[in-house]
Formats: sequence, structure tokens, C-alpha cells
Amino acid sequence: MLNSRPWQTSRRDGANNLRLAPGVVWTNAVKFFAELLDPRIAIAEAPLTGEPPDLLADEALVVTRAVPRRRLEFAIGRDCARKAMAALGHADVALPRGQDRMPVWPVDLVGSITHTGGWAAAAVARRDQGFVAIGIDLEPADELASDLWDSVCSAEERVKLAVVCGATPGIAAHLIFCMKEAAFKCQYPLSGAMLEFADLAVDVDARAGTFAVTYQRAVPQFQMHDRLIGRFAIRDGYIASAVVVTSERAS
Repeated sequence: MLNSRPWQTSRRDGANNLRLAPGVVWTNAVKFFAELLDPRIAIAEAPLTGEPPDLLADEALVVTRAVPRRRLEFAIGRDCARKAMAALGHADVALPRGQDRMPVWPVDLVGSITHTGGWAAAAVARRDQGFVAIGIDLEPADELASDLWDSVCSAEERVKLAVVCGATPGIAAHLIFCMKEAAFKCQYPLSGAMLEFADLAVDVDARAGTFAVTYQRAVPQFQMHDRLIGRFAIRDGYIASAVVVTSERAS
């Protein structure tokens, strides 16, 4: 049996809430995901600056013809993933890209990589600790272009989240985008389903800093109305969302 629920974190005393309701916390620019994930999940983060770290041979093939910015994003994302793997005591191995363009993780690990703007992060966990899938996403905390709103979320989702979180409609749409991206990354290794945004519906508990993503259609491993539960935060101009699926043994 699979289980999706947020790891219960404690909030820091004196954290500044800016524009958003209690539970949606703005704190330091580093360690976006440390408060959002179970401490058994290894996290590595880094700014997207400087020269790209060295890639292993199977990885370098992926970005042979890529523009410099894409090479930097890819290399720092893979470097973060390997640092997280090392924190779990795992050997240094390549993380090639599969035909579906997703990272190919070692069979004993699950993980997720994200990058946006000036930051990259990776989260990795061991399967033998009951972790089945992870999805993380990082987005700039700015207004999503209005011509994208209707493709990302319904007007009902947008209005409800704007009211609950005290955000503008554009920020609400970007929050929903980030949450659905994290949920998609988490569920894809299990379902293999290339979902549309409309296939997932978002509800938010801003005070708790949690969200639920509900399937609007059945896909392999998930029935219609099944839910994935995640955590989110907004910090120093970024939105961070994380979703984890575990086995019943780890719940």
C-alpha cells in the first residue's frame, strides 16, 4: 500500500510571513527543502553560478549540443544529486537521462531534481527505508503570465488559493503550477502517465503549509480522487513544493 503525507515540521520562532497566511513562511535563501522533507531524505542545493561541474560520460552526452546555460543547469543539478547520494553513503554513479527525459536513478534510490532562475536542488532517499517516490519543484515567486492561468488551473482553484493564502491571482496561479509540478514528478515514476494540468486539482492548507493534489482521472497505480499530499513554502523570491510517496511500512 502506498502512502502520501507531509513530514510534520516545526516552524521557526520569529519567521517573517510576507503577504501570505500563517504557515507559508519566508526564511533563508538556502535550504529551501530542508523543512519540507523527512530528515532521512538527503538534500543538496546550489546556486546556478560559475563553471559547470564535471559530468560523468553518460551524462555529458546528454548536453553535448546544449547552450551554456542549459549545460550549467544540468551539471549543477546532477552535482547536487550526487552530493545527496553521497550523504546517504551511496557510490558515485552517473545519472543519465532516460528516453522520457527523466533522470535514471540507481535501483535502490528515489530522487528528484529541480532548477529555476539562480538555484538548483536535489532530494534523494533510500528505497529500503520505505521511500517510493519524491517530487520537488522550485519556481520564482512572481506572477505567472495571465495567458497561462487557464491552462495551469481552474478559476475556482485560483480564486480559492488566492483567498486562503492572501496572494494575488498571478501568484496563486504560480503556486498551483509549482505544486502540480512537484506532484507530477513524484507520481510519474509510478504511473508513467504524462498528465495535463487539468488532470490534477489542488487544495491548500496555508496555515499548515500543506497541499493536496487530487487526481481527476485514473492512471496506473492511482484511482480517480486519489490524493498526493505535499508541503510548500515561499522564501526569498522562490516557491518550493515537495511531495513524497512512501510504502505503508514507512508511514
